[in-house]
Amino acid sequence: MSLAVQARALYGFSRGNQALLSIAQPLVGALLATDDPAPGRLTAAVFATAAAFFAVFAANDLFDARLDRRSAAMAHTRAAPDIDSAGGRHPLAQGRLRFAAGLAWVLLLGGIALAVAVALSWVCAVLFVCAALLEAAYCRLATVTAHKFLLSGAMVAIGACAGWFAFSGTVDPLRLGLLAVWMAAWEIGGRNIPNDLADVDEDTPLGIKTVPIVYGPRAAARLSAALLLLTAATACALAVTAWPFYGAVGLAVTALTAIPTLVLPAAHLLRHPEGPTALTVFNRASFHPLGVLAAFVAGALVI
Repeated sequence: MSLAVQARALYGFSRGNQALLSIAQPLVGALLATDDPAPGRLTAAVFATAAAFFAVFAANDLFDARLDRRSAAMAHTRAAPDIDSAGGRHPLAQGRLRFAAGLAWVLLLGGIALAVAVALSWVCAVLFVCAALLEAAYCRLATVTAHKFLLSGAMVAIGACAGWFAFSGTVDPLRLGLLAVWMAAWEIGGRNIPNDLADVDEDTPLGIKTVPIVYGPRAAARLSAALLLLTAATACALAVTAWPFYGAVGLAVTALTAIPTLVLPAAHLLRHPEGPTALTVFNRASFHPLGVLAAFVAGALVI
């Protein structure tokens, strides 16, 4: 297998597009903690975050390899493309990546992320370990309960909070609380449930329990839409709490970003609780944290 083919498989294994977009999440936490992060520390945080997300997304496929192989044998195809498809979906299950190579990839990146996290803050290291354990538990509960989405939300919220503690040793209950709610609501309403709604035909024969399978697509769409609106509200609330750092520009751009990435997709999903619509919601919502990060950077440049 050529190096290019192997690299493409590893990129797909780690859901590279989603992993890169996810770097924005802890960086928003960092900018809430300080409006003037030290360049060296910021570089280390970005490096650790990238390694962590590439490892965690790959670990998901590693843990789910058995289910993914069964799904691959059924030759399901998605009704519409999604941003996670770059590099190919589930290359391990498709036989394009050996299990040993996948395991080595996860351990290498996870080790790098943990080492840098320790250097940044012991709290960051603990949070990284907690997130990894939540990811493992989430995968183990695939066929057990539809409420495992709570673990996914908690995992993403923990990751964002790690960005705060990489730059601050203090605890601000209001900002940290809003940050956690913002990220948990976004993960569940913008990624987890829409992704599950798009995969109903694929997951049902495997016995996987998800919100749309257990409670139906309309109930899933309502829950997703409610959480997307909660995400928009908490994002704006975060911008208000960060007003001294990022001012009116930070709030205005945050609010404007929420419209195409959260509000309009939520309305569309309520009208059409179907797979293709859910993938559109997933794709658009995936860019929301990056939009908030851009809003805070723009606000800092203006002030």
